[in-house]
Amino acid sequence: MRIGARLGLDYAHGAVLDGRRIVGTARAPMAGSVSSTVEVLFRDLARFRASAIESVTWDVSSVLEATLRSGTDADLTSHAGDWTPPPVRSVAAIRVVPRSPRGLVPGTHPSSLVRSLVAWRGTVIGGHDLFGTELARLDSDAAGNCADVAKAIGLTALAVTATGASATPVHEERVATRVLEVFPSARLCLSHELGGLGLLEREATTIVNAALLDAAEELVTTCEAITGRFGRAVSCWFATADGGRVSARRFHRLPVLGLSATRATALTGAAVLAERPNALIALVGKSAILVGQVRDYLPHVESDLSGDLGARLTTPQPVVSVQPVVDALVAAEWLAEHPQPIEVVAPLDAVGLDLADRLSSANSDTVVLIRDDADLAAVGAAWTEPSAWLDLLVPVEASDGLDEAQSQAEQQALALVATNGARPGSERIIRSTAAAVGYLSICHLQIRASSGTEPEVKP
Repeated sequence: MRIGARLGLDYAHGAVLDGRRIVGTARAPMAGSVSSTVEVLFRDLARFRASAIESVTWDVSSVLEATLRSGTDADLTSHAGDWTPPPVRSVAAIRVVPRSPRGLVPGTHPSSLVRSLVAWRGTVIGGHDLFGTELARLDSDAAGNCADVAKAIGLTALAVTATGASATPVHEERVATRVLEVFPSARLCLSHELGGLGLLEREATTIVNAALLDAAEELVTTCEAITGRFGRAVSCWFATADGGRVSARRFHRLPVLGLSATRATALTGAAVLAERPNALIALVGKSAILVGQVRDYLPHVESDLSGDLGARLTTPQPVVSVQPVVDALVAAEWLAEHPQPIEVVAPLDAVGLDLADRLSSANSDTVVLIRDDADLAAVGAAWTEPSAWLDLLVPVEASDGLDEAQSQAEQQALALVATNGARPGSERIIRSTAAAVGYLSICHLQIRASSGTEPEVKP
């Protein structure tokens, strides 16, 4: 059996899954600290231990998003009762670029969220082009000076983003080495670890990841402790926005992977409850309808989406169309006129159940309506398998060079899935794409791997 648990703003939900059968569910109000809420949830879930528990997968997306918004949303606590999100960490952002920015103030970021997370910015001369050619010699002294400033003002989380790092991470790695020589206790996040094309998108993802390090440490510590009480052999996982899961160790270092996970787990949960591995699903809530596609129970995902945070990130997220619910009749018409036929309708809350009933009644022969009381995201979290996503730039001279680079990237993704705890031999490539970057001899590779699913035909 597996357990899935979702920590929301108002309630924590849990589901015990035996295959596709729900053994039990639990619900605990989010009050006080995360640890106290998880403790209550554990006691309720422990009652359903009919056989050995294999794993517990935690969907903490809402907690992470609340943490990021805590510094800018004055109304957050009113939405979350008397629960306070974990602290957000202020970040020192270092850009490695070929020339200094104009003026005395280093370049900022177009995202208001990202700007709110950065307490200080520094610039280091350096960087590469997409072919791996050095655009400017790295200024190691400037990297050391940045470390000195961050240390002096008490910023221990540093986000380093270098021009061309998706293809050649050498300068980011050298900056990291220099920073740690000056500031050994610094916690570094490097943009090439997350991949992606654009400098601003990589920087946003790296800064958000650095800002979440403290929250992730608290969440991992709490969730691992509770998971261990189910038994020493029970593994602890964290749901990710690509529809998979990662180990506690990897999540501790890359918590940004958990953002938007609830959309992914809810889509998977609806597909599991409807027994429709391939379907277009409408998730109906009190304020919006979300429509997304699943294949082999995995949501369709893409990178470089802004999601709910309004900041474009390089990490993958479910592709969903969103329709605000202002009037039930208008919402029903929108759903009926959707370009692709909706096959599964699932309510996200009590208000959504009434609307879902109305939306599905006119198409009862073709639409499956989920009426189960279980939390969709908790069910989906329990269903998840180890996953990996790679987003790389690779210079290629000929088609055989591309084939070799793509094959190497696929093997790297499979190795990540294996080291994340997949069952031996269950690793699969779900998606492997290569797209030319403009007219250049450079390819953009995106590799998605998972465990326990059939491979998808390459586009």
